[in-house]
Amino acid sequence: MSRRVLHILVFLAILVPSIQYVWQSRDMPHFSYLHDDGLLFVSAKSLSEGSYRIDSFPDAPPQTKFPPLFPAYLSLIWKLDPNFPHNLRLGSLFAWIPLAAFLFLARMLYRKMGLSDQRAWLLVALLGMNPYLLAFGGMLFSDVFFTCWLLAVMLAAEESPVMAALAGVLAACAYLSRTAGILLLVSVPVAMFWHAPARWKEQGRRAAVFAAAMLPAVIAWSLWTRANAQPSTDSTTLYYTDYMHNLMPYGLKLLPTVLWKNFDQLLYSMGSMIVPRVFDAFVMKILTQVVGVAMIAGTARLVRRGGSRQYAAFALISSGLLLIWNYPPTERFVVPIYPLLLAGLVVEIEHLWKMLRAAFRKQDTSERMVAWGFASAVVLVLGIGLALQVYMTFFYPRQSASLRANKLRDQRAAYQWISNNLPPSAKILSYEDPLLYLYTGRRGNYLTLDPLWWYTEDHDSIRGSYRDLVAYCKSHGLEYVYFTSEDLSRETGDEDRTAVQALVRANHELTQVFQAGIGTIYRVGSATP
Repeated sequence: MSRRVLHILVFLAILVPSIQYVWQSRDMPHFSYLHDDGLLFVSAKSLSEGSYRIDSFPDAPPQTKFPPLFPAYLSLIWKLDPNFPHNLRLGSLFAWIPLAAFLFLARMLYRKMGLSDQRAWLLVALLGMNPYLLAFGGMLFSDVFFTCWLLAVMLAAEESPVMAALAGVLAACAYLSRTAGILLLVSVPVAMFWHAPARWKEQGRRAAVFAAAMLPAVIAWSLWTRANAQPSTDSTTLYYTDYMHNLMPYGLKLLPTVLWKNFDQLLYSMGSMIVPRVFDAFVMKILTQVVGVAMIAGTARLVRRGGSRQYAAFALISSGLLLIWNYPPTERFVVPIYPLLLAGLVVEIEHLWKMLRAAFRKQDTSERMVAWGFASAVVLVLGIGLALQVYMTFFYPRQSASLRANKLRDQRAAYQWISNNLPPSAKILSYEDPLLYLYTGRRGNYLTLDPLWWYTEDHDSIRGSYRDLVAYCKSHGLEYVYFTSEDLSRETGDEDRTAVQALVRANHELTQVFQAGIGTIYRVGSATP
């Protein structure tokens, strides 16, 4: 058997977990739960019909938050099958294709980093069964799609001027997939000079070629957003139409709090890619964050050995942005830099193993015992992580899909009632408004919560926003509320969610008109059905 055939067979084997995951979730039971994927699919539908708008939002404003490349890719789904929710099955295939490309490009990048063939395959295999990567790669999020372009940039950069131009075009595609791609305009030139500071003229030309190839896309999208921006100070409108409103909308007084909590969450999210968040125990969080520290240390070690400086520069700058961003960095935000962090973790484990082997040969019994204890702890943590990954990859999706199917059954009953009983012009407050629009054609939005309330643990403001629910609905022209017991689950804990449910049920200005399972439809004030 030739080496090439063997590599193809190994790669196909690595794809098996992702194929199984996507097949089990082919109906996308979690579609729109995290909201962004629903908005992206709504925007894709608009693109397939000849415009680029947020058709689910009242008055359907132009889509100025999400760049158009990923929605354009998703619009092919609507062209091939315009029937929702049936076209979600086709969507699962379209979600998997970038995931397969992600693994292929990661393999190429690992070899470019100087890792051995065996280590490269090991890392790709670990990527191929990571539950978070499979979850976000199995849904209609732009994260994996964006990372494919990012990895391609890493492969093309630091080469000839021709390749620098290609890297610029690829970076433009990354930017048009996700606004975070703008960081490449800084990280790539910085890494070019970092790689060869003595050849500053040559690297300067490459950096200029790269920027010239990337800038037209940046300028074009900036002009589009400026020309179509909705002038508003309303927090809901800004959430739906302005991606940059989350960049430091707080004063210097809150900066230390935001930095500390974001650092804590970023480290936790990095480690959770290895030890998934199945248990909320404090000790598990500490162990997970230790893994995150090992990832960072190993990445620094890898870069010092001549590994991908380009990738490291992007990871450093993007992590710095996440630290000041007005939103806690979850595992989803780690996906673009995870291939580098994983390589760093393997390098750090190899370094620890060399140290432990030396300690095992010590004459002092106590030193050997300490080494064996430390080695046992490392093996235990990694073993727990591997076991949790296997559980979340191969067993959890089916259980989760079953729970989500029960919720969706109740939602569909409500959507059917809305379609049969409310006029097409009805505007509805709903936590999963893109899903409501795709099922019923009715527009609306969800009640956005200020992320700063999470940072300051301001539970009174979270509950107060629902205490003033009727006033909010009237000020935004929302005539109905569709509220479920699962609302707020992606933003708050059980205590706040239970309190909000009690507030909604006790609100005498909300009149119940329909109820099915977990969800209830209310009429606001004096609105007529």
